[in-house]
Amino acid sequence: MTGDKKDPPVEPYKTVGAHRDLIHCVTFDPHGRRMATCASDMTMAIWDRQSNGTWRRSAHWKCHGGAVWRVIWAHPEFGQIVATCSYDRTIVVWEEQIVRSEKDSKAKESQWIRRTIISDNRSDVTDIAFSPRHMGLMMASCNVLGSIRIYEAPDIVDASRWNLIHELQAFHTRCGCVAWSLSRMHRPLIAVGSDEKKAGGKERVVIYENIDGLRKWQRIHSLIFDMPCPITDLKFSPIAMVDSHQLAVASGDVHIYNLKVAKSAIIEEEGHDNPLVLSDYSLTRVAMLGDHRKAWRIRYNLMGSVLSSTSLDGTLRSWKSLFVNQWVKLSEMNVDDYVPSPEEVRAIVASKTTERLPTDIESAFF
Repeated sequence: MTGDKKDPPVEPYKTVGAHRDLIHCVTFDPHGRRMATCASDMTMAIWDRQSNGTWRRSAHWKCHGGAVWRVIWAHPEFGQIVATCSYDRTIVVWEEQIVRSEKDSKAKESQWIRRTIISDNRSDVTDIAFSPRHMGLMMASCNVLGSIRIYEAPDIVDASRWNLIHELQAFHTRCGCVAWSLSRMHRPLIAVGSDEKKAGGKERVVIYENIDGLRKWQRIHSLIFDMPCPITDLKFSPIAMVDSHQLAVASGDVHIYNLKVAKSAIIEEEGHDNPLVLSDYSLTRVAMLGDHRKAWRIRYNLMGSVLSSTSLDGTLRSWKSLFVNQWVKLSEMNVDDYVPSPEEVRAIVASKTTERLPTDIESAFF
């Protein structure tokens, strides 16, 4: 008989670093087959998943004149489009263009073309978010002056023209994150959070409702957090109940709220609702998922049944919803548990410098 064999440790996908400074955002496309990253070195990179599970960098370029805070993907229905926002006060929309040979109909390589630069912000743009696809090609942004700007592309096949259609003043302190509701049976909502560290006792989360008949966004609710932790991220659940939305807020720990929806905010089958009545919403916290007060980014899965958070201590935690308002921790993984091999270290060092390591350091560490 042979002894029980232990399962080999799970290793992350191996990639060679593309950025030379702090990476601020990593985001997958809606299909999970492509990935975009951006960093303080003013660059962004596109990664494609290979058939063997590895990731290959397909593009890397300088996209702004300052640190790049966010990169987001539009729905594939509108093409391969990403948008970035930066410390340089601009938002840039990029679109992938496939270069083909005249003799060969197969795609040779892809290039990312800058379609437009939105430079009407008067301050640092901290976050951007595309609207759900049923609303068309729209985008919301927030900045350090506490305002939200909503843009729309009048022609969904032309990503070079964007119009500013709404501007809302959410706070008198800086905004740090913005999110759209995803439900098609309710009026659209936008939630924005403030990551100001000294905003204790003040409004930290504000929610707006869109009334199509008035062509405006109305403030419907706000949250006050007494804790000193900033609001670093917030997300609506992809799945909404008939009478409520679920909103997750990262502020130290992860807080789960139920946003009760009035009947007047439910859109009828014909697509018509009461256009002039501001709906009455109520907000209740139903759960708090402990993250040692270090939660940084949060994401729902496609069905809204699993919520994951990345933390300042380098830990990824996941929770699963078992019943209504009940959550249980699924997993906890720390990046310190993975030690890169000497070959990976050499590749990382080689990507950041053209000098060869001294012989004594090479022999000591490898």
